[in-house]
Amino acid sequence: MKDLKHIEEAQWPTPTQDDNGLFVNLDVSNSDQKIHNIIERLVRRTKKFLQRLKYKECPAQRNIYQKVNPSLDDIFKFSMSDDLRRKIALSQFERAKNVLDATFQEAYEDDENDGDALGSLPSFNGQSNRNRKYTGKTGSTTDRISSKEKSSLPTWSDFFDNKELVSLPDRDLDVNTYYTLPTSLLSNTTSIPIFIFHHGAGSSGLSFANLAKELNTKLEGRCGCFAFDARGHAETKFKKADAPICFDRDSFIKDFVSLLNYWFKSKISQEPLQKVSVILIGHSLGGSICTFAYPKLSTELQKKILGITMLDIVEEAAIMALNKVEHFLQNTPNAFESINDAVDWHVQHALSRLRSSAEIAIPALFAPLKSGKVVRITNLKTFSPFWDTWFTDLSHSFVGLPVSKLLILAGNENLDKELIVGQMQGKYQLVVFQDSGHFIQEDSPIKTAITLIDFWKRNDSRNVVIKTNWGQHKTVQNT
Repeated sequence: MKDLKHIEEAQWPTPTQDDNGLFVNLDVSNSDQKIHNIIERLVRRTKKFLQRLKYKECPAQRNIYQKVNPSLDDIFKFSMSDDLRRKIALSQFERAKNVLDATFQEAYEDDENDGDALGSLPSFNGQSNRNRKYTGKTGSTTDRISSKEKSSLPTWSDFFDNKELVSLPDRDLDVNTYYTLPTSLLSNTTSIPIFIFHHGAGSSGLSFANLAKELNTKLEGRCGCFAFDARGHAETKFKKADAPICFDRDSFIKDFVSLLNYWFKSKISQEPLQKVSVILIGHSLGGSICTFAYPKLSTELQKKILGITMLDIVEEAAIMALNKVEHFLQNTPNAFESINDAVDWHVQHALSRLRSSAEIAIPALFAPLKSGKVVRITNLKTFSPFWDTWFTDLSHSFVGLPVSKLLILAGNENLDKELIVGQMQGKYQLVVFQDSGHFIQEDSPIKTAITLIDFWKRNDSRNVVIKTNWGQHKTVQNT
């Protein structure tokens, strides 16, 4: 506000415009030259910043350009009395301030990443907008998202038939689960596919919402889909808030095995057991959990596991990526003004490439505050002491599993030695989606569903019927 105070007290001359609408050849006293230099600097920086927004794909950012740019042009457009010109300048800069204060943080990050020699655009309160974070005041997480936002976003019931809070006393957890049971048997097969999903770090069970819906649609309800929130994520809670919390791989595995036993006894066993074919699907960290959980399952349950699928995870690449997590977290806001802002940010930064998936997956990652803002539930920094346990020996263990295996990667991921050798030996199926981001199940739910259905059909021997004439004796009559 200091700059605005200087402007308000200044005696204004009549300026001359250049082709860009900026004043030149000012005839001002030395006492007022500083004020006009401030104005010129603000206008030049603001217009340069707005030019970037003009070509952004985001409609909201283009709207900012359309609102603010005319305001800046108007400041030096008129020839009128000093007092009136001073008032217009103040009102126009206030208007620009209000709009710019509401812009997204990414616009300032883009300005920094472009390597422009121009410094950060000063805000009108004397602080750099580049350092602004989506933070809010601490409040109760029991508050609800506004009814307007809730009505505009899908809910879990649009993708799953059931939501159940499962108590696992042996794991000191109340696990939030989503599932859809088969509605009928396939007329041309003796197998019922049951798809069980495990999400990655910082995500939730609703990351698989669109994929589960596609599977159920394509198989006409003749399959089962199970997803859940892992410890430390979304709506899953620890029974004892003061108990020591561990996020190493072994803890996730024990949780998963305990939950699988519950699902098998209470849900899956209701289907004809001889027809059940269970496929475990894990994204990122979830792929590691599925791989290492298999040997710890009961013999009875192991017999029902048709195969294991890992989504976009390679041991060597994952371990290298862990070194960059700190930088990623520093540049990822933990709070937003609203849940819609959170969805927008993730889509604009290509963390979610399909908005329909983002609208169901992203809200599950945030809790509302009393202030109306939303804050991220999972703080991945608290997981850092356990990162080195997550992916160790993953490739060797995955290739060696005694079940059918599928690895789906996003883009040209580099396979490590174990996976290359395993692929050459035909020990697992490899599929690459060139147009997907890391969250394959969110970015490409249709292609992922088709691939999983094909994986099930190809590897379930009960779906293969070999016709033969052996044992049939034909009688030939001579006439």
